[in-house]
Amino acid sequence: MNSWKKKDSRTVARSTFFTLAEDDVVLPDGTEMTYTMLDLPDFAGVLPRVEDELVMVKNYRYPIDQKVIELPAGFIEEGESPQEAAGRELREETGYELKKSQRLIDYHPVASLNDQKAYLYLGEAEKSGEVNHDQGEDIDVVSLKIKEVYDMLDSGKILHPHTMIALCRARESLKKLF
Repeated sequence: MNSWKKKDSRTVARSTFFTLAEDDVVLPDGTEMTYTMLDLPDFAGVLPRVEDELVMVKNYRYPIDQKVIELPAGFIEEGESPQEAAGRELREETGYELKKSQRLIDYHPVASLNDQKAYLYLGEAEKSGEVNHDQGEDIDVVSLKIKEVYDMLDSGKILHPHTMIALCRARESLKKLF
C-alpha cells in the first residue's frame, strides 16, 4: 500500500472537545495537498436493558435544535477503559448502574476526518441513584419497551447514528425479548 507522507502539521483551532488541524501531505503520485482533520476523543456507549425495556435518553442537540433519542454515551476519560466509560456515562446520564455488558462493535465513525474510535456495548442495568449531568446537558431519561424501540428504529424515528448501529448489532440478541 502506498501511503501518504506528512511534511508538516499545524493546529488551526482548539476547544474543550476538539482540535482542528491541517497537515501538508504528499500523495503517492507526488501531488502535494493540505488535509484538514477534526480530532475528537474516543467515546463509548451502551444499550442498557432492564428486563424487557431499554433505558434511553432524549438528548437536546443544539445544532439541530431538537431532542434526539440516543443510547447513553460519552467521551472516554484518560486512564479509563471503554467499558468503564460506558458504565460511567450510563450512571451519570440515567442514574442506572451497568451490571454486565458485552461489546457490540468498535468502529471509526468518521474516518475521513479523524481517527476517533467508538465502542458500543449491550448491557444489563439496574436503577442505582441520581443523574449527574454535565453543564449544558439537557437530557430526559426514558425507559421504552424493546419492541417499541425497534418499531421506532424501523419507522425512521430513531436517527442518531451510533444508536442505530448499536440497535442493528443488538437486534438478534434482543429479539427473544420482543
